[in-house]
Amino acid sequence: MKVLTFRLGQFAFFGLVLTVAFRLVLSLCADVENGIIIPLCAIAYCALMFFIGWHFGKKDVIENEINDIGFRWHFTTYLLYNGVKIVSYYVGLLNTGSLKAIGFTALFWGIGLLIHFVFFVIAQRNSIKGYDKDEIFN
Repeated sequence: MKVLTFRLGQFAFFGLVLTVAFRLVLSLCADVENGIIIPLCAIAYCALMFFIGWHFGKKDVIENEINDIGFRWHFTTYLLYNGVKIVSYYVGLLNTGSLKAIGFTALFWGIGLLIHFVFFVIAQRNSIKGYDKDEIFN
């Protein structure tokens, strides 16, 4: 199974741009101290990341016929978000909070990612080289 594809690279690029923009906007919103705008920014970020993942993921499935239940996209998003957050903390560019909060976010999201990985492994065991067994033998 191909792990790194052109469409995953496109998703990573646009996801990186979107994540940096999200961190900048979130930092500005935190300075304003408006309680409703921060959740709205988070919801917008989540929706946009889902949309670009769906857009490029749909094209990836058509071009490469990969059966991976979205784990590669989830893992890429995890690396992008937490990587940007850690780099911004150490560089001091953004108001990201404490290192402990960054660690908790990575830990709890990582637990969800681990659960997704378990489902990914189960799906891979039910496939032959990334192709669903039911589709091959029908």
